[in-house]
Amino acid sequence: MRVLVVEDDPSLGATLRLGLAAEGFEVDVATTVADAIAASQRSAFRLALVDVNLPDGSGFALCPRLKDRGLLVVMLTARGDVSDRVHGFELGADDYIPKPFAFEELVARLRAVARRTGEERLPVLSFADVEVHLERQLALRGGHPLDLTRREYDLLCYFLRNQGRVVTREQILDRVWGYDAEVTNGVLDVYVSYLRRKLEAFGPRVIHTVRGFGYALRNEESGDAQA
Repeated sequence: MRVLVVEDDPSLGATLRLGLAAEGFEVDVATTVADAIAASQRSAFRLALVDVNLPDGSGFALCPRLKDRGLLVVMLTARGDVSDRVHGFELGADDYIPKPFAFEELVARLRAVARRTGEERLPVLSFADVEVHLERQLALRGGHPLDLTRREYDLLCYFLRNQGRVVTREQILDRVWGYDAEVTNGVLDVYVSYLRRKLEAFGPRVIHTVRGFGYALRNEESGDAQA
């Protein structure tokens, strides 16, 4: 199982890397929120082990972003108060382990989370005839492979994970682009247009504009204005 450790303490990060590798995990370490988001965009991880106090932000804020990318998230932090643990679970954390911790228990709980959610975390995201195979990072429409850029792939995954509801431009920019402050609504609309063009080469429109709100994944044509 591939694990992303998000920990700004170099000593602890190195210890976790070596210890988890010895237990058969494949481990990468990120020391900041920005590095963690970049790593999750580059590689397919199954699970993230996340500290709360990071140099450029909070692990609490990072948690839902990683969940949106399909990762299991285990919080590992010195903030062990009940209110902190509840907050972590409310944000979607799959487990919450206070520091200090016993390494043997940490390994057992990581494996338990993976087993417990193994059937719930689908390897394929799908809507109508659109599919994304997460492990292979392969997108298909009607069985036809889609030649997507990394950003288009992330955008499609976000829409698939939020099918059935309207998502605002601000939500998409926050979850897909994250800390890239230079991105504007206009740039987002351009990427949606690119993604639509590639999807609609093999079928009808599924990404619809909801005027005044944002976008929604729908299987039928609607009366809303479409960009």
